[in-house]
Amino acid sequence: MEILDERNALERTMLHFSCYQKKVERVDETGKYRCSIYYDKTRETELLIQVLAFGPLVRVLGPVSFLNQVKERVRRQQILNPP
Repeated sequence: MEILDERNALERTMLHFSCYQKKVERVDETGKYRCSIYYDKTRETELLIQVLAFGPLVRVLGPVSFLNQVKERVRRQQILNPP
């Protein structure tokens, strides 16, 4: 995932995902970081909920199956709460 370091998002995500093995690298000077999280497939739903809690400060880049789950959750939320 890509983390936009606003409102201490980088620090918050590192703390929030501390139970996962991860690799973090700075993308460029724009304040974006790329974080790869390694997780057990049985905990995927839990991770999905945690990632979604960060809203627009985090962008999921892959894997495709996880990204599709994020898109589906956001789509269902939009149906429940139209603008």
